[in-house]
Amino acid sequence: MKYYKHKKTGEIFAYEDQDERNKFGSESLLVMTPEEVTSHLEKSGITVDDLCANIDTAADTARARVAGDPLRAVEYDRARIAAEQFAAAGYQGDVPPMVAAWAINGRTAQEAADDILHEAAQYTAALIALRETRLAAKEQVRALMDAGEVEQAQQVVEQTVAAIEAAVAGVGNAA
Repeated sequence: MKYYKHKKTGEIFAYEDQDERNKFGSESLLVMTPEEVTSHLEKSGITVDDLCANIDTAADTARARVAGDPLRAVEYDRARIAAEQFAAAGYQGDVPPMVAAWAINGRTAQEAADDILHEAAQYTAALIALRETRLAAKEQVRALMDAGEVEQAQQVVEQTVAAIEAAVAGVGNAA
């Protein structure tokens, strides 16, 4: 997307590509500098902070969908630790209460521990993907906004939100 301003009126126009500009644009349009584009768009309310906040909100929502409330995340982590300890002991000895709580409906203690560990691995992988995706996208948005490429920055946000949602699909409580 390129932004132009009318050299006499100052009116602003945006075109996807040169063909669109040639078809619909006037000869009296001047290409706007990145600083002018950023200034124009900030006046319309689009800022780097807002775009980055959209990414953070999507990641926060995704984490909440996976783990539920923060105390449930603590519960899951403690169950993981107990399952790891039980597995390291060769599934012998007393079954930790956090594992025993899941050893129900015909599920053995070993099956419960393995299930907890499998879920924990998926949860950890999703958290890593969320962090990597979120932080990389925010840097990309900042760079694009600095270059006056606001539309591309908005597209990065949309693509990132979709990637974040996909990263947690089927994991934990989001299953």
